[in-house]
Amino acid sequence: MRFTKVMLVAAAIAVSSSASAQDTAVLETFSRADFAEALAANNATHESTEGERNLKITFSGGIRADGLLLACQDEASESECYGTSILATFSPAEDASAEDVQRAINEYNYNENFGRAYLAPDGKISARMYIISDGGITKANYARQIGLWVASLEDFFGYLYGEDKASV
Repeated sequence: MRFTKVMLVAAAIAVSSSASAQDTAVLETFSRADFAEALAANNATHESTEGERNLKITFSGGIRADGLLLACQDEASESECYGTSILATFSPAEDASAEDVQRAINEYNYNENFGRAYLAPDGKISARMYIISDGGITKANYARQIGLWVASLEDFFGYLYGEDKASV
């Protein structure tokens, strides 16, 4: 009986360790599959368009973004990529002045650490994050950085639209 209990505990630890090992597995470079896994860990959906490298991403809460693997050893196959870029764009509130928009962007950049916001040349308000794998990054950290960026965007809505959260 004692042997059975020991074996059950050992099996439970092995299963737990296996899941934990997956989260702590170090990625030296990113692949499309790694990116998709990190998005799924954040309850995000994504779709790709044939002939385009970008992923169209929708995060829970309706935040839409564009994702791309960069600095790849082979850009065409997106293999051994050292960077992940995610970009979300927003329109200003209808009653927002140029000064209001710049103030919101500055406040976001000052208070939030997981991305940067800027006014693009076409007038779009943009927020971007970039993650590098140089030296390695765990799968859990990769997913967590994306989640923290999404949370910072939810804060950005408050700066930009004067709300705690908004659907984009």
